[in-house]
Amino acid sequence: MTDILTTWIDIQVLSMCTNYALVKTSGVVQLADRLGVDPNAFIYGENFRPGSLISIVTGSEGHHTVRHATWWLYLQQTEEGLRPHRDYFSVNTRYDKLAKKPEYRHRRCIVPATAFVESQDGKHPHLLVTADGSAIAFGGLYKEWTDKTTSEIVFSASIITLPGIKALEGIHRKSVPMWLPEDAFEEWLSPDVTETSELDYLMNPVLQTDLKAIPIDRAGKKNPIGDAFFINP
Repeated sequence: MTDILTTWIDIQVLSMCTNYALVKTSGVVQLADRLGVDPNAFIYGENFRPGSLISIVTGSEGHHTVRHATWWLYLQQTEEGLRPHRDYFSVNTRYDKLAKKPEYRHRRCIVPATAFVESQDGKHPHLLVTADGSAIAFGGLYKEWTDKTTSEIVFSASIITLPGIKALEGIHRKSVPMWLPEDAFEEWLSPDVTETSELDYLMNPVLQTDLKAIPIDRAGKKNPIGDAFFINP
């Protein structure tokens, strides 16, 4: 399975955001407070990649919940348990595919992050962090599974990607992760919002604050190799 995942990553990293970080900062604590969840429940790490166990926030009647999910929406049952499905690279869900996804109506989530990596055609990766130290709330989808091997309830998730924007065209022209504004959190997570036309305004790609872009050697290592610069929304 590892070889399969590596092959998929090598192919797909050319056109998608497939690496991000979540570090416990004051910005993350503030985001957790805004969502009404415990920041200590998050999984923290500097190198989340396809297939990683990540933290998502889901909504139910009257409250929000932190769940641990595999970053790969479609799983398959194996003798060892549920694993990322070898036929579907599903760490991202494109905006123009959402209408066909039942999860878009019923299982939306927030993926908290403090930084993410983008590259142009697999070259010249940059680490993107908020200039003001705030956390990022990516819009995502999730699924719930029952592992037939262990009888455990397992969650999986993807991050929604929107069309590329001019501000990032020099770093990644093809797409940008959906970055939710704070005033959309409740609506996005609400199980009562099943008429997705109410969410159409969120399909307009936008940066919610200034970003600092840092040229790095590799997505996994994240060693700076050049001068940082700022990107305005």
